[in-house]
Amino acid sequence: MIRLHHTGFVVKDIAAWEKNMLFENKIKEVIDPIQKAKLALYSNFSDSFIELIQPLEEDSFTMNALLKSGNHFNHFCYHVDSIEEMNEVASKYKLIPVLGPVPALLFDNEQVAFFYGRNRQIVEFLISTL
Repeated sequence: MIRLHHTGFVVKDIAAWEKNMLFENKIKEVIDPIQKAKLALYSNFSDSFIELIQPLEEDSFTMNALLKSGNHFNHFCYHVDSIEEMNEVASKYKLIPVLGPVPALLFDNEQVAFFYGRNRQIVEFLISTL
């Protein structure tokens, strides 16, 4: 069953952004070598989360987005029960694969995949391994 997992924001500085952000608890912060970014996950008074992404290198996947748009909303991430379910959703909505599945350090190495939507939006899937 597909469900919203988190909303992602690209930011220049996680610590500075966090000071003015409404959230319940900071759950985890990691340096992800695949995404070349510092990532932080927060609970937000609901059953979904907030992710902050701070690109660390020029060739980070999100650096161009930060340089072009500054701090901004970047993506929705949906939790799916299988790769097959992800592929069905991606096909139905004509999503274009960008990256993955790859292990996500922020999510205890669960697999994630990124797609580009027809409305020029990034869509991420967190694939359950349970």
